[in-house]
Amino acid sequence: MTDEVIAGPRRYAEIVGQPDAVSRLKAFSDFHLKNGSAPGHVLVIGEEGTGRTTIARTLVHELGLSFQEIDSSTLQILGDLTVLITNARSDWVQIYREIHRLKRNLLEMLIDVLRTQKLEFHIGKGASARRWFVDVVPFPLIGTVTRRSDCSSDLLSCFSLVLQLQPYSNDALAQIAEQVAAHANFEIDSESARLIAINSSGRPHQVELLIQRVAKAVRKQRITADDTIQALSAFGMNVRTSTTSDNEPLTADMSGVEFERIITALLTRMEFRAELTKATGDGGIDIVAILDKPILGGKYLFQCKRYAPDNLVGAATVRDFYGAVTADKAVKGVLITTSDFTAQAREFAERVGLELINLGRLQDLLAQYGMTDRAHSVIAKS
Repeated sequence: MTDEVIAGPRRYAEIVGQPDAVSRLKAFSDFHLKNGSAPGHVLVIGEEGTGRTTIARTLVHELGLSFQEIDSSTLQILGDLTVLITNARSDWVQIYREIHRLKRNLLEMLIDVLRTQKLEFHIGKGASARRWFVDVVPFPLIGTVTRRSDCSSDLLSCFSLVLQLQPYSNDALAQIAEQVAAHANFEIDSESARLIAINSSGRPHQVELLIQRVAKAVRKQRITADDTIQALSAFGMNVRTSTTSDNEPLTADMSGVEFERIITALLTRMEFRAELTKATGDGGIDIVAILDKPILGGKYLFQCKRYAPDNLVGAATVRDFYGAVTADKAVKGVLITTSDFTAQAREFAERVGLELINLGRLQDLLAQYGMTDRAHSVIAKS
């Protein structure tokens, strides 16, 4: 739990694949550095392996501070947290990984301290119990969680900046793969980097693990695509080799109806009974799908947005879709796009229980169900 020299970005310019997060972090740190004020607390939201802690460390470096990293699940008693709080320093950032995993009484204590800058002590029990408060040094804190819903409203209110990390494109993951290899002093060609990216489940941490395993297995200064395929296959992986060109049907000139047909065919592969609906305008339902399974079964509603990569789906669109899903009393609503979603759209969807699928996740699903190379034929047969 000390400030270590850890490989990875130390400046915002070195972070790959999170432009929205970087922009907000830069505005945050620039403001505090310019005014000489103590930075507020920050919450970073994202799936495990998506770089939450890396983002946190980079913010600390940009602020010119040191950090203390804490695995929240290892703190068991009030004394554990009390020691951390009483030893806190204004020039040391405490990074709480998975902060919501703190035990309830510890989390309540931490929230009180963050709000009041006072630590409460108790002696005795019942009517004779005594309590007093000790001032603590104000200290900056960064917490990480998987989902916004992991945090209570009381905990959320402690953070002045809440960052929702976005999914990574394969291009961004390939760039990360090249950076990891360069840092480890070996070369990986561009096709190898892309193969690593495609098989990393969209997570930078998985990219790093795969690079390390391939390098250890291959034992070459320069790793080729053939080396990478052979190594991943030896690990027992079902290696995906599709590249951007394999997904041309999703990025070339394709009508919205053709895109909906692809999604309908995909849902059929996933054991849904799926049917296209008539166009109903914004907020409408494009596909109604029935899943005949215990517990998970029922009616699912889908909306498909055939957008250009730089045209993100906004919160207004997601809210309209939620209204349509609620009115139909469906089991779940799923919005699928060939681009991505704004941070506000993701926050709203998570709050109300909608599922959002961007291009990266869609490509994974198409590959998983053997649809990538057949997308053109699916359109032709529909």
